[in-house]
Amino acid sequence: MTQSNPCIRCGKERIIAKSWKEQVGKSLLTYTTNICPDPACQKLIDRELKNRNDHLDAIHASSLLRKEENKRNRRKSQSTTQFP
Repeated sequence: MTQSNPCIRCGKERIIAKSWKEQVGKSLLTYTTNICPDPACQKLIDRELKNRNDHLDAIHASSLLRKEENKRNRRKSQSTTQFP
């Protein structure tokens, strides 16, 4: 059974760039990296993926900062609130 693996940008059939096996516990995992056969197209895809990952990393970092700030604000409000 052959599976189709077209490029997300140009539609050409992708090729295997790298394949390796790794033992995890009792399981043997096979990792495969596929790339577009057109180097110019693959460069554009890599750039798009990098931009997307950088954007998601920035969102994640700002989310963590907001969470920490909210924790600090909660601690401040709890310490200033006095119960009779």
